[in-house]
Amino acid sequence: MVAAAISISISIAIALTGCTGLLNFTGRRAPAPIAQPAAARAPRRAAPTPTTPSTPLVAESIAADPPETEPTPAASDSAGVARLVRLAQLWHTVALHHPWIATRGVPWDSALIIAVTRVRAAKDPDALQIAYTKLVGLLHDPVTRVEPLTFADPTPIPVSVERTPDSTTVIRIAPSAALDALDSAMIAQVAAHMPARLLLDLRGAAVRDPVAQAARLDAFLQRTEFAQQAMVGTITAPVERTRRIGVWPTTDDDADMRTLHDGWQQPSARSYRGLAASTPRMIALADSGTVLPPVLLALHDASRLSLFADGGLRDASPVTRVRVPISDRLMVTVRVGELVHDDGSFDVVADSTIGRGSEATDRQALALAKQSALTVLRGTSRLPFATRPEIALVAPARTPVFYDTTSYPFMGARVLGGFRLWSAMRARHAHRDLYDDDLDAVFERVIPKLEAAQSAEDYAKAIADLATSTDDAEAALQGASMDNVIGAASLPFRVRSAEGRLWITDVVRDSMTTALNLVPGTEILTLDGYPIVAWLSDHRRIMPAANDWTRLQSQLSQFSRGRAVDAVVRVRDLNNRERTISIPRKAAYRYALPSVERPGGAILRMLDDGLAYVDVERITNANVDSVFAAAATVRGLVLDLRGRLHVDDTRLLRHLATRPHASVARLVQRTLTTPCLATLREAAIECPDVRESRAWLREVDTLKVVGARLVALIDERTQGAMERFALTLEQMSSVSMIGSASAGAISWTTPLSLPGGLSVGIATQELRRTDGGQVQRVGLNPIVEVHPTARGLRARDDEVLARAQQWLTQQLESSTRRRR
Repeated sequence: MVAAAISISISIAIALTGCTGLLNFTGRRAPAPIAQPAAARAPRRAAPTPTTPSTPLVAESIAADPPETEPTPAASDSAGVARLVRLAQLWHTVALHHPWIATRGVPWDSALIIAVTRVRAAKDPDALQIAYTKLVGLLHDPVTRVEPLTFADPTPIPVSVERTPDSTTVIRIAPSAALDALDSAMIAQVAAHMPARLLLDLRGAAVRDPVAQAARLDAFLQRTEFAQQAMVGTITAPVERTRRIGVWPTTDDDADMRTLHDGWQQPSARSYRGLAASTPRMIALADSGTVLPPVLLALHDASRLSLFADGGLRDASPVTRVRVPISDRLMVTVRVGELVHDDGSFDVVADSTIGRGSEATDRQALALAKQSALTVLRGTSRLPFATRPEIALVAPARTPVFYDTTSYPFMGARVLGGFRLWSAMRARHAHRDLYDDDLDAVFERVIPKLEAAQSAEDYAKAIADLATSTDDAEAALQGASMDNVIGAASLPFRVRSAEGRLWITDVVRDSMTTALNLVPGTEILTLDGYPIVAWLSDHRRIMPAANDWTRLQSQLSQFSRGRAVDAVVRVRDLNNRERTISIPRKAAYRYALPSVERPGGAILRMLDDGLAYVDVERITNANVDSVFAAAATVRGLVLDLRGRLHVDDTRLLRHLATRPHASVARLVQRTLTTPCLATLREAAIECPDVRESRAWLREVDTLKVVGARLVALIDERTQGAMERFALTLEQMSSVSMIGSASAGAISWTTPLSLPGGLSVGIATQELRRTDGGQVQRVGLNPIVEVHPTARGLRARDDEVLARAQQWLTQQLESSTRRRR
């Protein structure tokens, strides 16, 4: 059955990789025992229970099964890394697609932390199987289980029909039944003369593809008209719902990725129309190998069939499964869907449990189970019907606090940090098709670093190595241990690059810098013996960057940072004299340097010819109105956007936008609807995701607009919110851009929390131009390109501003004067 996927109205809060859940099943009534059939049919749904926090279902299992002794930090060999990569694939698949992660509060992260040590230590297939069996056992899902990679379907068993002296008919249809022409003729004959009492014995050994077998049996029962003769009127079968990963994110700017809302998708319900005037008294006898076709589930939902379990119902639900290989001999079958009934309940629940499971080989025991079902069928009481579970909110499952707050986590938690980031980059990062690196190859390279990390700084370096593959300057790794990697102390100056050379710009003025004659315009030649080119190459993977110019900007922003020791720096002063000096790094210098790029001078500066300059980076919500009120009468306004935005851009647009409303850009959201075990580079072809696009509309009050010609200065420092403001201003006014390309890191990011107090910003939606043009990694391009020069930096001249002032003056002149 193929139907269009639709999103249901219930939204769930989950972890970035699905490790947090807010839904659980409550209100289940125990199935009626075989010895005491229910006198009256129980209602299908239990009464709603109050929504109260509760302990996740598997918390007691984790508490009873603590992790092994923390291993000594050491990198695995290639075989060990391969085992952990397979573990990552399984964890990723379950976290994103197993419905119970989202509905039962399963602490899947905690389970992984324990499993990492076991999987690393497994030296033979038996140990590996035990490790994975314990891991997936925490789900309490019989469908999700460890199985051999090779599997032979059982020998087909013919369909049989048995009629007892009291007119009870027993139809035996094993899961491995061939369902051929002879079988069809036999069941069609039963359908033509439907008995008053009917037992469907569906027990038998499991087949490799239960879902396909359920579809075959469903078609078989309709082809023989058995289904039509077993029902009156129209009945509806339950449908399978699956998780839809990456739906439109929350609008809360403070939201963490671990509370990002995903959704569900499910096809339209399938209906069956009966032809009978009355229905037989009917029981289906199932075991762990049975898979129930939709038509029998519909009969069960309509209370036309009672379901008896001989032991358990491991494969009863015909829900989608995927198989994740974990070794050359083993795989894990993972449930990725669950049944939703028309009354809002879930799953398949046996109405009574009898006998032994399908593992039993004693024919007498199997016969006794059948005889017990026949006893109830021949009785006069109504058949038993159990109540299926329904959903209710519960407290989310979290990784234990001590794993996440310790800056140097346990090995399992360190590996979890890498898994979580890799999973987010594979499934949630909006720009995953723009990576330069092969993400999966980088991931394999980082795993041994996570294992061997002997300090919080080593762990942060390993995570940073993976984070740089995002190629997004807004995805920088944050956290105390990352600050220590970069360095808690700083040299007393900031640097910029021009013509491939580094120049000091802002300097902290104190007795030391005065004595060393450190002034803006001084050129840096080497740092601690590193030539500048070598230093830049060595620090290439500290921070992610969208392109070469933002990478250089990120590196220069960290150039002065390091340990609180003296740095040996070779400089060339303003008189072209070279000298080597020792400069202390101090933590105080880090905070003494202004956070903005241009700390000196006024925010608003009047220029010649009726022009004015505004440093937008230094505007705040408190001074925005006064700044533009003072510039109300100017002819031309130069807006300096070379930096970060610290003000609500709507307040800026009220003074600058000339169009009250506009479609500023296109927002593109990518969603995963099915699991994908291919590499990221292969996934685009083998399992492409769904892309949805919508307009980003802006509307502002333009009653206080400054009536001046606008010019905006941009360069690689125009990033994030400032870059979005530049794009918005371009669409809502007649601004002209001058300078160099912006950062190309324009999309919003949501923080992804990692063990060890670290976080990485992940862009969950892509921002494109209204015509679909790419901005990420490309940036906004100016109409007049100007770059700083060595001469300008030495002389402390802002050549970009000077060129903008010149261009604006020319544009404001009359056309006659311009022609001269």
